[in-house]
Amino acid sequence: MLDIRIPKRVIIRDSSLREGLDMPGMEDRLTAAEKLEIAERIFDMGIRTFDIVHPARINTDALRLAKDLQNDHNGDITVHGAVYAFSPRLEEEVSVVGDVSDEIDFIMPVTEKRKPYAPDDKIRDLLNALELAEKMGIKGNAGLANCSDADEEFVLKISREASKAGALRIILYDSIGKLDPLETFALVKKVKEASNASILYHCHNDIGLATANSLLAVYAGAVCIDATINGIGDRAGNAALEQLAMIFHLKGIETGIILDKLKDVSDLVEKRTGIMIASNQPIVGDPDIIFSHISPEHQVNPEAFELFRPGWVDKG
Repeated sequence: MLDIRIPKRVIIRDSSLREGLDMPGMEDRLTAAEKLEIAERIFDMGIRTFDIVHPARINTDALRLAKDLQNDHNGDITVHGAVYAFSPRLEEEVSVVGDVSDEIDFIMPVTEKRKPYAPDDKIRDLLNALELAEKMGIKGNAGLANCSDADEEFVLKISREASKAGALRIILYDSIGKLDPLETFALVKKVKEASNASILYHCHNDIGLATANSLLAVYAGAVCIDATINGIGDRAGNAALEQLAMIFHLKGIETGIILDKLKDVSDLVEKRTGIMIASNQPIVGDPDIIFSHISPEHQVNPEAFELFRPGWVDKG
């Protein structure tokens, strides 16, 4: 039996304007104005934590978007930027990203397949980055990339060391979408217990489990979840924000998200990105499909077969 804890509240961090830009052609398809438009609509929907600056794309557009959000909503939002902990230009990148971000996620791949390859080097570089952030007065998080494809004992060890070094959060990235919900639950619980740190969970949808994994991560103690509008993102995408928002609402978990704005924001992202959602997409699909009733028994009493009504996610 799983030791499930249902929290009163969870933070959903929007990564649509970081992970979403990892889709083919997306970086050039969206103008700076369109990126800001999407971000502002997501803010209006109730999201207050944004993942903006990509560690491999610390460019003018990303930095400007982060700065614009800060200027527009000073004190009301938390903006995250990411930097590779092993970057040869670490101090310069921390300074630039720290200028537009409230927190920096120091990314360290924990799999032996990605550099730096030696375990001791991974720990050293991550701790050096966290120490640099502290000296510069910047909040730092430990982002453990490829944690689902790494030695578990090493993941626990580097989590403990990062926590001792002052990491505000441990971010667990299932970078390849490998884990199932029970494996996710076990990993999050072990890292939380080993490090006594706050956990942010980020997963990919390569085998269609991102939403389920995110829910189980919360049940295991994660306080923050990464998600994107319509589930857009690298390869098969990420956890769909609208699905998590509805699930958490039905479970009585507060997110601050205004449900009847979900469809509107989903439609905007679909229009601006050109990435079409399925007509039967959960929560934000075509209302004539996802709320249709063909069976005669359904037609007599449709509400008996609906978990929620169309008006929950769309003002109409």
